[in-house]
Amino acid sequence: MDPKLLLCHAAVGKDPERIREYVASHGYDGVEWSLDGLRVAVAKGRRRWILDRFRRAGSLSSLHAPYTDLEIGHRDTEYAAAALRILREYVDVAAELPAHHLNLHVASHALEPAELSWENLVRNLSSLLEYGARQKTLVAVENLRQGLTSDPEKFAALLRATGAPVTFDLGHAQGCGWVQAGRGTVVDFLQSIPTRIAAGHIYMTENGDSHVPPSQVADVAPALDGLRAAGCDWWVLELHNLETLEQTRRVVDQYLAGRGSCVTHD
Repeated sequence: MDPKLLLCHAAVGKDPERIREYVASHGYDGVEWSLDGLRVAVAKGRRRWILDRFRRAGSLSSLHAPYTDLEIGHRDTEYAAAALRILREYVDVAAELPAHHLNLHVASHALEPAELSWENLVRNLSSLLEYGARQKTLVAVENLRQGLTSDPEKFAALLRATGAPVTFDLGHAQGCGWVQAGRGTVVDFLQSIPTRIAAGHIYMTENGDSHVPPSQVADVAPALDGLRAAGCDWWVLELHNLETLEQTRRVVDQYLAGRGSCVTHD
């Protein structure tokens, strides 16, 4: 079965009509909305208006939760509890759309050990997952380039402790210290994950805050093979401008064509 292909809204912009047109004309299945810079209002009327715009952009979607100012693993218990409360609102938003899943960062921006509490993280993540299950909404945790989730052993320990499914980010894995030090490959990292891989973020690596596209199929083919072997069929091409998005799409189309897919890029 071919994966669903989605794009990050940032590559096209925020206008739902433009996104819908681009999604349709380029053969995408939907959109992942990155909410760190696009927060959803608390006021219910305004929230409905925003979600209607999301729906107009495409029939399928996933949501990337805000993360710059939300940290459920913070050592400050009150702060972590406040972050959990806000993230429950985003579970509600994902359920209302409905979205395929809500993607989550934890221990973001390489949270210092003095700022992080393993106990708070496990307790609050477990609570958020339980809340998502009650709302019939999947919450998936992403591996990051730095910090706790950038280390396969620590990440696997968190996943075993909570049962959390994963958004596997190829670029973060490629750029993490574990891979860069030669301790293993992106595929080794992927295969170490003990829980469901619900989604993939597809690009080559990060350069600062920029996502770098693969230049050829060989750059990402082993990792894409690994995603398919793991049963991951939700691929978000997580690029932030049209040039890098379209380069990544060309590579993904070539990869899928080589595996007998019927996907084409207009």
